[in-house]
Amino acid sequence: MSDLQTRQDLIPGLPEELAMECLIRVPFQFHSSVKSVCRTWRTLVSDKSFNKERQRFSKAESLLCLVQPLTSPPSPMIDAGEKKKEEEEEEGESHQQQQPRVTGTPLYGLSVYNATLDTWHRIVIPEQIPLFCECVAIQDAGKVLLLGGWDPETLQPVKDVFVLDFFAGVWKRGKPMSAARSFFACASVGSTKVYVAGGHDDQKNALRTAEVYDVERDEWLMLPPMEEGRDECHGFSTGKDFGFCVLSGYGTETQGQFRSDAEVYDPVMNSWSVIENVWPFQDLSPRGRTAGGESAGEIRGCKLWCFIDSERQSEPRWEVEDGSMKWKVVMETVRLPVTTMTSVFAGSLSGQAVAMIGGGGEESGTMMTTADKNGGKGKWSHVNTPPGFSSLPFSYSSIYV
Repeated sequence: MSDLQTRQDLIPGLPEELAMECLIRVPFQFHSSVKSVCRTWRTLVSDKSFNKERQRFSKAESLLCLVQPLTSPPSPMIDAGEKKKEEEEEEGESHQQQQPRVTGTPLYGLSVYNATLDTWHRIVIPEQIPLFCECVAIQDAGKVLLLGGWDPETLQPVKDVFVLDFFAGVWKRGKPMSAARSFFACASVGSTKVYVAGGHDDQKNALRTAEVYDVERDEWLMLPPMEEGRDECHGFSTGKDFGFCVLSGYGTETQGQFRSDAEVYDPVMNSWSVIENVWPFQDLSPRGRTAGGESAGEIRGCKLWCFIDSERQSEPRWEVEDGSMKWKVVMETVRLPVTTMTSVFAGSLSGQAVAMIGGGGEESGTMMTTADKNGGKGKWSHVNTPPGFSSLPFSYSSIYV
């Protein structure tokens, strides 16, 4: 049977084009049900081209994926464990879910806010994910990765890599990183790769090491080490130039004193360069306070948002370059609707600023977003946040499906 004949049979009596237009309009939360109708629909909906069609017709949904402590039993709308279970049974493998042995250790889960439909759900995962793992999305591959963090039983850094294929609805373990690390910088670069650098080891030593993961090949490649060890650093893509920027962090002997500089990895030269005076807040971590990763114009680099409390003093914008004037970082401040006494985790989603509020007060336990796409300079508005999803996340990523 030809491909055309297969497509014409998607919905009996309808031409291929109309059948496709009907299916791409099905909300993402029902895709698992669509896949169960028949093998043809499962193959179609699981393919990357189906997501491209949804984007072409402006039917793709914007999802914000949050790694956050679980405050209530999961209420899943996507079961990524069922197909994983079937695959394990076919291969004669079995993975039993282990319970944490450390009293009082919080469990972490992957929550998803659908900004298009204004809904929340939690992804079902066949095993416990590490505490403080990093979350990064690769849009073209339709995948979200959870990397590193702490083992929930031993509270030691791990090398673990979990890969969720949003199109197929399947979880799997990827090849582990070469080094166990947590609180490190990471970012997706290009259509298939994720860079990681820095963080700390099991002795709380700040790491200089860096590596890159190819999600399609399931392979890691070591990179040259950074010039400085950087714990609690934050990572960004430099956009079309495929570079990787590692912002701030602190050294082993200066814990809690955040560096003002950044390092940028150049994939062409296979080397790092330092950009001075990027981060002006020695007492403030860039994690949960910076977002972006856009191109900074003709000069290669990235444009970032710097989220600051309403009472903190800061320049509205600053630009810095490395010594060769090859890489540039442009920072624009976004005023959060909170005081310095309130805990917050901020980021971006579909060009809008997003902030999760904690630390008490009437705004605590809610998520807010700006009403426009102008770097959070518009009016902030509340997002309906159910109690089970109101804890501050550790990391996040966003993806269109």
